[in-house]
Amino acid sequence: MKKLFKFFKYFLLTVFAIILISILYILISNKIFIGGKDSEFTDYLKNNHITVDDKIDGKLFDDNFYNSQVFLLGEIHGYADNQKLDLNVLKFLNQKEGVKYYIAEMDSIHSNKLNVFLHGKTKDQNLLKEVVLAVKKRIPQQSSKELMDKWNSIYDYNQTLKDSLKISVIGVDTDFNENSRKISRDSAMIVNFKNAVKKQHIEHEKFYGLFGFYHVLQHGVKKDKKPFAEELKNSGFKTSSIVSYPLDSEMYLPKNPQFPTPEDEKIDWINADGPFMLVKGINDFKEFAKPNSMTLFKLNSNNSPYQQADKLISVKSRMFGESFNPQKNTHTLDYFQYVVITRNSKALTPIQ
Repeated sequence: MKKLFKFFKYFLLTVFAIILISILYILISNKIFIGGKDSEFTDYLKNNHITVDDKIDGKLFDDNFYNSQVFLLGEIHGYADNQKLDLNVLKFLNQKEGVKYYIAEMDSIHSNKLNVFLHGKTKDQNLLKEVVLAVKKRIPQQSSKELMDKWNSIYDYNQTLKDSLKISVIGVDTDFNENSRKISRDSAMIVNFKNAVKKQHIEHEKFYGLFGFYHVLQHGVKKDKKPFAEELKNSGFKTSSIVSYPLDSEMYLPKNPQFPTPEDEKIDWINADGPFMLVKGINDFKEFAKPNSMTLFKLNSNNSPYQQADKLISVKSRMFGESFNPQKNTHTLDYFQYVVITRNSKALTPIQ
């Protein structure tokens, strides 16, 4: 009996030691991957950021940005502040550049329903809810109360505009119920977008949209796979990309069979500084991104260190989602030109 007890004691100690070593390894490797603060980058960022909580201030945008035909915002799904940010960017571009076409990560059937809602004489909440619930089939983490609130706000905003500036939606995604595709989803998006532009005779208009992070990258992280933004550039549409990263924030994670989900469907361990998502260089932004705020950073000013860096585009996922590494001889600005840090964002709220 004593030998058996001794065996179990050493066995448990060994298991505990293995677990402890594994945790220490993860913590140390996380810290090495993200890196510490770099004065070359913090000195640059100090003069190239602005808070954008309630309204977009355009002072960080230059002629290169305004000369774009397509503006894209890329998010990691599930964070409430991104819906607020999306609304603010849309209003800013509408007022500054006359952008009235919102390209959406949804199919044309549901974007047409959304247009009926936006241009209706009254707010048809049943129709809007139908669209928002349909989003759950493709992007479960986006279907939310905040998504409904955003489109209701866009409806209200439309009422203040003359007809020539009212917002309309172009759905470029494949059908929500389509499971088999002969071409990649992003390739289908560019085909659908070009077809819609041609059909509506809006070749000289400007466009804006919110998409998942990967779709707004202007260079593929895999040689045989091109994101929507890269497809746009290759098709002759000058494009500017903004990406959003969370810090100290909560994500809405709907119940699913693949991952353990808390009862309230909220998690706070998917942030840009770990422990399960790691973004190289994120520590450079922390002193400028204040608590409970959204902060916009311009990455492509003259003499920007991001011209020769792989920060922000080197992303490691330890649980779910994709890891990213820049292609050889590419740098941060080949993928996007602006980043927004959302700090202390709440999780999206599921519709009951």
